[in-house]
Amino acid sequence: MSQVRKKIGILGTGQLAEFIIIGINKASAPFDFMLSPRSYERGLKLKNKFNLEIAQSNQDLLDRCDLVFICLPSNNSLSILSDLDFRKENSILSAMAGITREAICRSTNCKAVHTSMMPGYANASNKGPSLLFPKNPEWHEFLSFLGPVFDCKTEKEFNVAAVIGAVSGASFVLFETLSKWFIDNNLSSQFSQNLLLETLKGNIEIALESDETLSEIISKVATPGGITESLVNQLNQKEALSSWSMSMDNILANNTSKK
Repeated sequence: MSQVRKKIGILGTGQLAEFIIIGINKASAPFDFMLSPRSYERGLKLKNKFNLEIAQSNQDLLDRCDLVFICLPSNNSLSILSDLDFRKENSILSAMAGITREAICRSTNCKAVHTSMMPGYANASNKGPSLLFPKNPEWHEFLSFLGPVFDCKTEKEFNVAAVIGAVSGASFVLFETLSKWFIDNNLSSQFSQNLLLETLKGNIEIALESDETLSEIISKVATPGGITESLVNQLNQKEALSSWSMSMDNILANNTSKK
């Protein structure tokens, strides 16, 4: 017996929307999409590639889709939402970074508002984790096709966890920075990138499979007087590691200040 397909309207047809559509299509998940007319050229490309429908307007999308995934740019998103008439049947999932659930509820007068955060790029390959608050079976099912889902118990828990979105993107910058050191020291670009990523991949896979905490693993790999301890000490002297925590504090503060 075939699954009943659900239609999801997407407000904001940017890069994240494209990643999500690719991931859902790759998983052959039982969802169809209607796109908002925003970013029409990208929307037209997705329409032709995945046989999607483009709504005549944002309001047309809300009128025809009960489930609405919002990934508008944060800078003017609330004003866009405030100009629309949401129906009581609409259930919202927002992936807008830095826009609180409270602000979305106020702008839409919609009760069924859920927030999410996902890396995007990895979701296109069905490997990206997603956050969800509050719990909702329909949206959990949708996100589960894109990777593991982390249900948050409170909005405070979600706000802290959502900083992972910034960490996810910044991790690629870190990867590139480390890879570039090897390139600058006369290793080829492909050799350097593969060496770095395979090393990190192995460490991550082992850490996920292990019952040990990260501190316990570190105690085994950072032997006294060894090169790992030396590198970490030099990074600490320059506050290179603590600066990550301070920067993440700033992201959290900025995100939660936009009420």
